Amino acid sequence: MSLELVPSPSTTGVGLCVRRAGVNVLSLAVPVRIRSTDQEVMSGGYDSVDEREGTFACQFDRELGDGTRVRVEDQWSRSDAQDGFVVDRTIRVDESGGVAGVRTELLVDSALPAAHAEWQFFIPGALYNRNDTNLDGKEDYLGSYVQEYRDDRNGQLAVLAYLPSARLGFSLARTLSPKFDYPLSDDELISGRIVSESDIGSLGLISEAETPLRLRAGYPFGEERTFGLDTTGRGWEGFLPAVSGVQAAVQYELRVFEAPDLTEAIWSVGERQRFRLKTAPTPLPMPLEQLAHHRFALTQQYFRAWSEDEDPRRPAGYLTHFSPRNGQTLGSLLEFGFTGAQSMHALASIRRGHREGVPLWITRGRQVNDFFVRECQSENGFAEGLYDTRSQRFVQWFTGILMPFQYSNDENEVRAYLGSQITDALIPIAAELRDVSGNYTRTMCEAMYSILLAYEEESRHGIVQAEWLAAGERLGDFLLRTQESDGSWYRGYSPSGEPLTRPEEWFGRGHVEQRSGTIFPVPVLAALHRLTGKKEYKDAALRAADFVADTYVADVLYCGGLNDTTQVKSVKIDSTGVLFAMRSLITAFRVGGEQRHLEAAVRAAKVVSSWLFLWDVPFPAESLLEESDFKTTGWAICDAIPAGSYIEDVLLEFVGDLLDVATAAAIPEFVDICELVLNGMQQGLSIPGKMLGYAAPGIQCEGFMTSYWLSAPETALFSGAVGKRKGDDNDTCNGFVNAAALCGLDTVREVYGMLDFASIRAGIAS
Repeated sequence: MSLELVPSPSTTGVGLCVRRAGVNVLSLAVPVRIRSTDQEVMSGGYDSVDEREGTFACQFDRELGDGTRVRVEDQWSRSDAQDGFVVDRTIRVDESGGVAGVRTELLVDSALPAAHAEWQFFIPGALYNRNDTNLDGKEDYLGSYVQEYRDDRNGQLAVLAYLPSARLGFSLARTLSPKFDYPLSDDELISGRIVSESDIGSLGLISEAETPLRLRAGYPFGEERTFGLDTTGRGWEGFLPAVSGVQAAVQYELRVFEAPDLTEAIWSVGERQRFRLKTAPTPLPMPLEQLAHHRFALTQQYFRAWSEDEDPRRPAGYLTHFSPRNGQTLGSLLEFGFTGAQSMHALASIRRGHREGVPLWITRGRQVNDFFVRECQSENGFAEGLYDTRSQRFVQWFTGILMPFQYSNDENEVRAYLGSQITDALIPIAAELRDVSGNYTRTMCEAMYSILLAYEEESRHGIVQAEWLAAGERLGDFLLRTQESDGSWYRGYSPSGEPLTRPEEWFGRGHVEQRSGTIFPVPVLAALHRLTGKKEYKDAALRAADFVADTYVADVLYCGGLNDTTQVKSVKIDSTGVLFAMRSLITAFRVGGEQRHLEAAVRAAKVVSSWLFLWDVPFPAESLLEESDFKTTGWAICDAIPAGSYIEDVLLEFVGDLLDVATAAAIPEFVDICELVLNGMQQGLSIPGKMLGYAAPGIQCEGFMTSYWLSAPETALFSGAVGKRKGDDNDTCNGFVNAAALCGLDTVREVYGMLDFASIRAGIAS
C-alpha cells in the first residue's frame, strides 16, 4: 500500500504525518528537539515546510536562553524502496552564546491505537522482542523500554518496532555510516557529558504505558540508561560544540512495511540496511588457507601432555588461555567445550594431520580425546568439563574472564584482579555455586560432538576408535534418560543426572531459560543415529527440535548459548543461543526430513544475521583497533548485556551450518552473510607484518571493544576485566577462537570441497 507524507500544522509549528491507505500511522508532531549542556530543552514543529515535487524542505530555528542559535534543516523525500521516506538533516550553530554544547533529536510517534504491551522490538544485538526470557513481564537487563544505543553499538544502524495485530514494522535507520570518532578522557567517562565533533549518533525507542510508542534518533549520541559506563546503568550523552559555524549532517530512513511476524521484520530491516550501507566482505589480509595455517601452528605450540609420573590421569590438551601480548598461559585448566574447546582442537588436529600426512598432529588429537573418554566421563554418561592440572582434580563453573573465582575465596583478592563491578555482581552467586556439583549440557554435548566427528574422520582412514564411540553412546543414553516429556533438557545437570535450577541467577528462571539446554544435544544424537542406526536417538533429536522451534523460534526468545556472565544474569539473550538453535534445527531436518524443521532453521538463520555488524565502526586515534585498521563488518555481537559494545568470534564455528541452511532452503543471501563473517573475522588475527602488538602470529583475542561497556575508570590487575575503552581488545585468548575458525573452515571444505563462495553461491542460486 502506498505511503503519504502530509504536513500537519499545530500550535507548536508544522509537523508531519505518515499515512498508509489514508490512515495516519506515524506522527512527527515534534520532529526536532534540541538539548544543551545546561539541560535546556527546546522542541516543536517546523517553522516552515516547503513542498516541491514530493520533497519537503523543513526548517527549525531556535535561540537558547544563553543566546546560542541553532538551526536544523530537514529535507524529506520518498525512499527508493517506496515503503518509507529519507530525511537529510543538517545541524548548524549560527551564533554562540555561553552554553558548551548542543545535541538534536528526531522524534517519531506511532499514531495507531496500540497498547504498550502489544509491541515487539528489535535493536541489533541488544533488544529482541521484549528482552523477557524469564517471562516476568519486565525487561531483563536495563529494566526499561526506554532504550537508545550509540551508533557504534548498533550493528545495523537501525531500530524496529513491530505490531503483530497490524502485521506492520516501523523502522528508523541511519543510512550513511559514521566516519569519525573522538577519544574519551577519564573525566568525560566519569561525568557522562561529552562535548566533541564526533560523528557518533544514537538510535532507540521509547515504549511506556499510556504513551504512544516513539522511535528516536539523536545526534550526537544519547543513552538515558546504559551499561556503557558502569553497572548502575546511569546515562550519558554527547554534544556538538556550541561554537558559531559548527555544523553536521546525518541521514535517516523511516520505513513502514508489512511483515508476517517479528522474524521477517528483523530480516527486512537487515537486508534493507545491507543494501543501503553497501555492505561488502572485508578484503582478506591473505588467503584463508594461509590464515588457517597461522592459527593451527600457534595452537600446536600450546599442546601439553602429562606423563603418568606427573599425573596418573595422563591429561593432555592445548593450553590456549593466555594474554596475547606475552603468550603466557593463564591458569591451569583444561576445558572441554565452551571457551576451552579441547576436543574441537583435537578434531582440527586429527583432520589436518590426515589431510597433510603429519602423524604428530593426529597423535596429539588422539591423546586429548583419550584423556576425556578415559577420565572425564562417568559410567552413567555424565562428563566433567574442567580439569585443573595444578590440583589434579575436576572443578566447575568458572572459566575465561571469571577464572579467578575458581582459584580464590578471598573477595579482596578477586576484587583486585577483576575490579569491583564484576566482583560485586558475582561474589554472592560464586559462593552458592561452590556447593553445586555438575556440568552444563552445552559443554558435555560440545565435547562429545567433536569426538564423534573425530571418530568418523579416523574411520575414513581405516582406524576404529571404539572407546570414542562407546563414550558417545554413554552420553547419548544419559541424554535419553534426562530428556523431559516435552523434548527438552535443562541447562545443567548434577553427576547423578538431576537437573540444576539453583542459583536461579546462573541456571535461569522459568522454562524458557532453564530448558535452554535443549539447543545443544541434537547434533550429538544425530551423529549417534548416523553411527549406530538406533532409532531412539533420532526420535529424541526430533522431539528436541520441536521444542526449540516452539519455545525459542516462534517468539524470538533465543537465549542461553553462553555458560557464564560478567553482569546481571547468566542465562541471557546471546548470538550463541540462536546459532546453536539454528544448528540443531537444520540437523533435525537432515535427519528427519520434516519441512517444519527447515522452516524453523531458516527463521533462526534470519535472526543470526541480525547479530552482525554491517558497517565499519570508526575508532579513536591511537587506539589499538584504529592503528591496526581493524574492520568491524562481519563481526558478531556477543550478547544483549554489553550489546554492540563487544564483538566476538563465535560465528566462525557455525559458517558451515548457515551454508547448510542456505543450500537446503535455496537462500543465496545466507551465503553472502557467511562470506561477510569469514572475511571480517580474520581482521583480529595477528600475522607477519600486522601483529597488533601480539606475541606471535596466529593469535586472535576472544573479543574486541567497538564502543564502551563498564568503561568508567577503574584499576584492576587483569586489564581485560574492566575499564576497557572503544578500540581495545579484551586482552584474552581462549581455545575456542582458533578451534572455531579451523573447524568452521573444515566443515565448509568437507561439504563443498572448496572455499570459493562465489561458486557456492552460484550453485545455490541455480
